Amino acid sequence: MPWSLAQPGASLYTECMSIPARPSDPAIAEARAALADRTPVVFVIGRAGTGKSHFIRALVDEDPQYPQAVLAPTGLAAMNIGGQTVHSFFGFPPRPLIGNHEKPHWFFTRTARAINRLIIDEVSMLRADVLDAMDSHLKIARKSSRPFGGVQMLLVGDFFQLPPVVRGEESQLLEDAGYNSPYAFSAHCLRDAPIAAVQLTEVHRQTNQDFIALLSAIRESRGVEEAVTILNTVCLDRSLPKRPVLLCATNAVADKYNAQGLASLDGAAARYTGAFEGEAPRAQGDRFPAPMELTLKRGARVIFTQNDPEGRWVNGSLGTVKSLDDELIVVALDAGDDVDVERATWPQARWTWNAKENRMEVKEEFKYVQFPLAPAWALTIHKAQGMTLDSVEIDLGRGAFAPGQTYVALSRARSMETLRLTRPISARDIQVDPAIADGLARLGI
Repeated sequence: MPWSLAQPGASLYTECMSIPARPSDPAIAEARAALADRTPVVFVIGRAGTGKSHFIRALVDEDPQYPQAVLAPTGLAAMNIGGQTVHSFFGFPPRPLIGNHEKPHWFFTRTARAINRLIIDEVSMLRADVLDAMDSHLKIARKSSRPFGGVQMLLVGDFFQLPPVVRGEESQLLEDAGYNSPYAFSAHCLRDAPIAAVQLTEVHRQTNQDFIALLSAIRESRGVEEAVTILNTVCLDRSLPKRPVLLCATNAVADKYNAQGLASLDGAAARYTGAFEGEAPRAQGDRFPAPMELTLKRGARVIFTQNDPEGRWVNGSLGTVKSLDDELIVVALDAGDDVDVERATWPQARWTWNAKENRMEVKEEFKYVQFPLAPAWALTIHKAQGMTLDSVEIDLGRGAFAPGQTYVALSRARSMETLRLTRPISARDIQVDPAIADGLARLGI
């Protein structure tokens, strides 16, 4: 059933995460026990494809009335889960929060006093100073000296994937403020907080144990030379059974590949502009799941950027455009079926406390409306995070420039048989921040 503000207990999160349930990792029971025991801070860490998003969805769906909110560090991550950004929920200014002493505003205070749990997805991108500011705001709002003012924190993600953004002099500012690293586990507020940390180990995206082991070596920078040799021997310039989507490091490279692919096709281009229902966001930038300006031709390669509620495709399904109309695009899925694609919506949520009805309430701030498609000759590795791809080609260009970038790219593939490299991967492309191992060791992982 589509989302409606009139539906009691309806979940924007469920709308965005309409994907089948998966078997539970035994670690899930450990995490649930920690949550039930009201452990103040619970980390759920898991490599790519271990069902982290499914775990969050289950918690929200099991008890829609439970006073909790789902947040993410970035706008794109928040929109993909039907959540809200950390900065929006807390009312933080768009600047470093090192030594932040601003008092929480009344709107946040009202919600903070009623909430029991905050769920933070993609915690690898959450900076330590932001987590400290969250702790400070909750303590002030709830007039409590307990960790996070007594609000239980569930922090979910994989620190070996995309790191926090640290610009210019911010690295030195963080160091001067006593942070060992920019990662959330280096936050001062965690030093004395009771913490439970579990690691999900059952991988659902891949099934071949040798490939899973190779990805683990890349993820944790263990036996890198051997792993790189295997990848270059098996995957370099090979033919693939299905046409791949190219993953690359930068927007400029992806845009170039997509422009060349579109130009190679005959016929007129159709252009579709994204729109908003409700109040449009002030800062739009590169934060939407489907392009604001989507240009396609018949024969264009496309990737789906949202799960279909009817189960015809998932986020990451590939296909080829067969026909284009103002209100309908027909796509031949690589899986074999032709599907009629209409415009989809991505709701931007705001989680607040409804004092009159004595429950948490998730409301729409706006909806982003666009066809759930993007050109699929190429995608950036960043935009592919969270996707499972049936056929993948990787072009790192001059090399990976961020920790975890190569791992994120490789782990999108279902198997080594569906993976191709445009150039040899070198050990230099496998970047793992040494601070991660130290931080996870402190968490007991």
